[in-house]
Parts: sequence; C-alpha cells; structure tokens
Amino acid sequence: MRIKYIHFIKYRYYSYVISIILILLSAFSLYSRGLNLGLDFTGGTMIEVRFQTPVSVKQVDDALYKVNIKDAVVQRTNTGDIIVKIRVGEKPSLVEKALNSIGSYKLLQREDIGSVVSGELRKKAVWAIITALVGILIYLSFRYEFLFALGGILALAHDVFIVVGAYSWTYKEVSLDVLASILVVAGYSITDTVVVFDRIRENLKLRKGMDLSEIINLSVNQNIVRTIMTSSTVFLSSLGLYLFGGSVLSDISFAFLIGVVVGTLSSIFVASALVLDIKILLRKIKKQKPKSI
Repeated sequence: MRIKYIHFIKYRYYSYVISIILILLSAFSLYSRGLNLGLDFTGGTMIEVRFQTPVSVKQVDDALYKVNIKDAVVQRTNTGDIIVKIRVGEKPSLVEKALNSIGSYKLLQREDIGSVVSGELRKKAVWAIITALVGILIYLSFRYEFLFALGGILALAHDVFIVVGAYSWTYKEVSLDVLASILVVAGYSITDTVVVFDRIRENLKLRKGMDLSEIINLSVNQNIVRTIMTSSTVFLSSLGLYLFGGSVLSDISFAFLIGVVVGTLSSIFVASALVLDIKILLRKIKKQKPKSI
C-alpha cells in the first residue's frame, strides 16, 4: 500500500480549528448536561431478570413509568435478559411491581451500591485518570526531550476530553467499564503518537541539516500506512462490538470507536504539529528577550 507524500504540517491549522471546535462542543455539553453516570458513581440498585416470554425494552420502560419510576436505565443483553438500573432514592420494590405487571420472570441477580461506596469510586476514578496522565508525562519526559513530552500529553488530553464529550453529547452511561475503556483509548493514542515521535527522533539524527517541519512531514509519511492499517483494524473490531455486542458492550465499545478516530487524527496532525509550534513560539520569546548589558 503506497500513499502519495503529504505535507501534513501545511494543514495543521485546519486540524487545530477542527480540534478547537470539538473541544468547545465537548465543553459546552459537559457544562450544560454533564455525564450520564452509572450506578458505580451515583449509587443505586441493579436488577437483572429473565422473563419466560420475550419482552422489549419499551414494555419495561412503560411499566416502570406507570409506577412513577422515570429515570431508570433499561438494557437488554444478548441472551434476552433485562437489566434495570435505578438511582439511590428509588424503591426496588416498585421495580419488582412493574416487572410483575409484565409477566412472570426469574431474578438472576441484584446488586446494591450505596452512596458512600459510589463516592469512593468517583474519587478513585479521578485519581486513576490523573495517575495515568502523570505517568505518561514522566515516561515521555524520560524517553524524549520535554518538548515532545508536552506535545504528546496535550494531544492525549485532547483525545480523552473529546471522547468524554462524546459520551456527554450522546448521554451514554459512563460506568467503571467505560472508564477502563477510556484509559485503554489513552494508551492506544499515546502509543500511536510515540511511534511517530520515534521516527522523528531517528530522522533528526540521520538528517541533521533538514528543517524540523520537513522532518515531521517525512516521519509522519513514513508511518502513515502503519497508522491507517492499525487504526482500521481496531475501528472495525470496535464497530462489530458496537453493532452486535448488545447495549452493555455498545457503551464500552463507543469509547474505542471515537477514541481510535480522534487518536489517529491527533497522532498525524496534532501531536507533532504542537511540538513544532511550541518550539517556534519559544524561539520567538527567546529572541524578544532584551540582552543583558
């Protein structure tokens, strides 16, 4: 597979505009509607049942609405089982009443998560994200010069923020499993970026007289086939899970779908371009500093 040489750096400002728009949309959605946090973070009760005759999610929703439970999350598994999730404050007995009105069923499992436990899980989730980002920054700082580490971590924060924003826009449930998938996306994204950075570092040694912008163009072009093939494979696998994995897996695989697209674009257009522009900015600042007499 051969692709014509592309001057990626020339188009970096277009990618910046797209990135800024996506970040602003994500920020607006997070501010205006927030996230649809799952029971792991809010507390509540999860009830999984199996009806003797198949029922639809709409039937369960309607039955719950009749007993004045309006904020329940109803999901259907691949095996046809029904999962009902209610927040703290809602009465599980009303859920049982609603389910009984539909037909006879078998209780498969019931899980109660208290508000104290969910609060602890929220704190641990925040610390997990912070620890991951700091760990990646330290790793990149040791492996490359700090400028590359900064460009990589900014691109990574860009990817994670847009993925989280996508969950806010679609109002998909954010559970611990989804958080884990977002961290996996972060790892995938930084790996893609590191591959490009490795090629840039190698070309800086081999082509010392070449301008940094040309080195970046060359390095990205040398990796573009590998990036497209890897990203396409992950995307198609995630798409299969999203379409055919049921409601539970679709919430998790959604992070991969968005993350792979955004992460691939950022590794090609954003991460290396940020390194170049930060370096140009630092040079300008250095030139403007008055010389000491």
